[in-house]
Amino acid sequence: MKWQVKNSEGITYYEPEKFQIAMFNAKPKVQLGTSTKIHDGACKTVCAWVECEKIQVLGAPDVFKPSENDLHIRFNPRINPNWIDDIGTVINDDEFPILVTNNRSIFALSENPQCDD
Repeated sequence: MKWQVKNSEGITYYEPEKFQIAMFNAKPKVQLGTSTKIHDGACKTVCAWVECEKIQVLGAPDVFKPSENDLHIRFNPRINPNWIDDIGTVINDDEFPILVTNNRSIFALSENPQCDD
């Protein structure tokens, strides 16, 4: 699995073990009909993504380490057809100032780190 980033310049793939991605003004999105079918047993296909105003690809996998106050967000349609947080709250289309990948996980940062412009 790699993180796929689409923008006006094309599509790029990043290995989660080598890069972190910071996403600004980000919203987890899902095609709920497709994710529900997967939840009910259909074969997996792409049905979820994160939309954001800006991304920053960080050259190291551990620039930001999640703290206990950061919100871990998840998507696995086999478990739940929605994006959910640590306690199972559905967060489809919720906006977060900063989401950061950490290996194969995504966290909503509780603090505003200093990122490059």
